[in-house]
Amino acid sequence: SSSPIHIYHCLCTHLVVATTTSLPSLARRSESSMDRAYILPLPPPPPTHDDSDSDIDAKPSASTAKPPNTHYALLLSTVLNKKTQIVMRTDGFEKRYLQLCGRCRLPIGYQLDWGQYGGKEGRREDAVYLLPGGLVSTEDMARGKDMSGSIG
Repeated sequence: SSSPIHIYHCLCTHLVVATTTSLPSLARRSESSMDRAYILPLPPPPPTHDDSDSDIDAKPSASTAKPPNTHYALLLSTVLNKKTQIVMRTDGFEKRYLQLCGRCRLPIGYQLDWGQYGGKEGRREDAVYLLPGGLVSTEDMARGKDMSGSIG
C-alpha cells in the first residue's frame, strides 16, 4: 500500500511542499529555537547508475536489508534566499538559509548551516524547518479555511 501525499501551499496559494508525512505529525524544534518550526526530513537524492558499480541484479542479504522508508518529501517552487540570516538564540547563534515561496517570496521555512554542528560546512540539505502559520494544506484551502492560522 502506498502512503497518502499531503500537499501544502504558501499563504498566496502557490504549491510549495509535497510529503507523505502530514506536517502536524512531524517533530518540532524546541522552545529555544524561538519558532517551534516543524522539522521536515528531506530524502537524499536518488542514486544514479554511475554511483554504483555493483551488479543491478544483486539482492541485499537478510542481515543487510533495510526496511523501506515510507517518508518522502519535496520542496516545490521554492527559492533559496542568497543572503543568509543569523539568528541569536539563548544558546548561541544560528545561521539560516531561508526558503521562500517562488511566487510571493514569503519565507516558508529555512535550512541550517552545518557549521554549528562541527565537522562539515555549508547548508544542511537533509531537513527543512517549516515555519508555523506559513503554509496551508490543500484540504483546508478547498474548505475555505482562514489562511492566517497554523499549519494543518
